[in-house]
Amino acid sequence: MPNVFYQDRDIVITDDVFAVWKPEPQVYDLEALQDLRIEHSRRAIPTVPLVAGALVTVGAVAGISITDRPGQFMIAAAVLSVSPFSGRVVRIFTPVVWFLRATYAGAGVTLFASSNAIALLRVRRGLMRAFAASAASVERLDRGGYAEEYRQLNALL
Repeated sequence: MPNVFYQDRDIVITDDVFAVWKPEPQVYDLEALQDLRIEHSRRAIPTVPLVAGALVTVGAVAGISITDRPGQFMIAAAVLSVSPFSGRVVRIFTPVVWFLRATYAGAGVTLFASSNAIALLRVRRGLMRAFAASAASVERLDRGGYAEEYRQLNALL
């Protein structure tokens, strides 16, 4: 019976496999996983704040031409404050997506993706524990002289 190091609705990590059920079922053999890494990226920038900033700027230019001197200063202050505000809105509404990636049988694969960094770190920790347990069991088999037979049996299954 394999030891389970992490289990969720969509992921099961044991001492010999990493199984993902969603978006499509994939089972990865731990011995073939290499180059485990964490990457992050931002999602596409929402266009609503950028369009709103552009409209405010166009409106301000039109407003400057029809107002007197104190009104122009107010409009200029409003235009100058729109840019930092829209930049902050873009950063708030575009969360970072974290990826747990590896190389499997020579191809790059995404094992797990989430906008929750804590969930990603839990999956990574479970995977690292599974790697350690798998390495310890293969080392024990190697000391007993059964490692090659174990690898052949694993390849057949």
